[in-house]
Amino acid sequence: MQLKSYGLALALAVLPLTTLAQDATTPKATPEQREKMRAACATDVQKFCANIERAKGAMRTCLEAHQTQLSDSCKAARAERAAARAKDKG
Repeated sequence: MQLKSYGLALALAVLPLTTLAQDATTPKATPEQREKMRAACATDVQKFCANIERAKGAMRTCLEAHQTQLSDSCKAARAERAAARAKDKG
């Protein structure tokens, strides 16, 4: 019975560490990547997403909703950023 208690305590102690490890490996865009995308998509953001609150993920969701209407430069910047994220993850 004591062995089960120790095993459970160990599992509960290690569980938060797995979450930290996942957060540490989440790829983050560099400031240069973010700026490039902001510049490339500025007109599209004003046109399609001007009233969107700058909450986490809201702008990305708006741009995804208008993907077919975005300028070629914005589409290219979004594709480049997605490729960089995929490369960082893999």
